[in-house]
Amino acid sequence: MNEKKGLIFELIDLPAEGIKLKGTVSFAELDIAEEDRFYFPEDLYYDLVLAPVGGNTVLVRGSVKANIAIICDRCNQEGRLSLAFAEVCHQHENAYGKVLDLTPDIREDILITFPQKFLCRFDCQGLCPLCGQDLNAGVCDCAGKSVAELLQEEDPWRGLDTLRLS
Repeated sequence: MNEKKGLIFELIDLPAEGIKLKGTVSFAELDIAEEDRFYFPEDLYYDLVLAPVGGNTVLVRGSVKANIAIICDRCNQEGRLSLAFAEVCHQHENAYGKVLDLTPDIREDILITFPQKFLCRFDCQGLCPLCGQDLNAGVCDCAGKSVAELLQEEDPWRGLDTLRLS
């Protein structure tokens, strides 16, 4: 089986056993932009097989892997997320004689597996909602006090409650 690099190629003579596609692609090429909550320290790795399945139809199967640096949604610390999508499967009809671009398919596979919420670890305690202490690092002074007590202590406007306005 022949091996090629790249996600864009012209399908003229596809061997019966197919073509193996291996390599890396940047997230910029996939049109996935970094944001303030995540970035991509390395490119996405793909290992695909493009094979004819009858008529003018081809099937793309394989896997993609990526490592992403991402900020935890509870404690605001950076963590690493490993995305592995082992069930890539796309069918392209009437593909022979055309330029086949797999970029949109791979982009979609990554966006589907991307988490809506990320935790640095399963048991992340997050931040104290009152003082901002990282509860993974230790207990804060707010522990054991009720929210009403804490708000009463820190309320700079508390003195206005005693005013009588007529």
